[in-house]
Amino acid sequence: MTRYRLVVYPPGIDESDRRRIRAARGWPLWGVVVWIGCEVFLGHHAGPWEALAISTAVYLGLGLVAVAMAGELRTQVRTIAASVMVGYPDSVSAAATDKVTRLAARLLEADECLRDGRLSPIEHEMIWWNVYDEIGSGRSTATAA
Repeated sequence: MTRYRLVVYPPGIDESDRRRIRAARGWPLWGVVVWIGCEVFLGHHAGPWEALAISTAVYLGLGLVAVAMAGELRTQVRTIAASVMVGYPDSVSAAATDKVTRLAARLLEADECLRDGRLSPIEHEMIWWNVYDEIGSGRSTATAA
């Protein structure tokens, strides 16, 4: 199975906003790594129940901080995804995959044109808005298996 996913951040945000959003969205993964690290470290310095309580508190606390720092922008990220099962042609999956790759290509081309000076920052952001709007407000608008 091949999976495609395009994540588009709200247009007009800066790099620090994107970093905070990525940290909040990735918290379940990096938070578990921190939790395990705390467990290993505290396992040598505290009892098992104290280590569990402290590790869990650190995990949840960091998650709350990451979500709070990302703010409302975290909920405005738009995602479109598609899945294709190799050897089983499906027109719905093919259409979803085409949409994901078409939108991604538009964003990549806009980035390249901006970098080369063929687009102004305003024109670049307009393309970004168009892709953002085309994805829609749902978390995942085109998922097919």
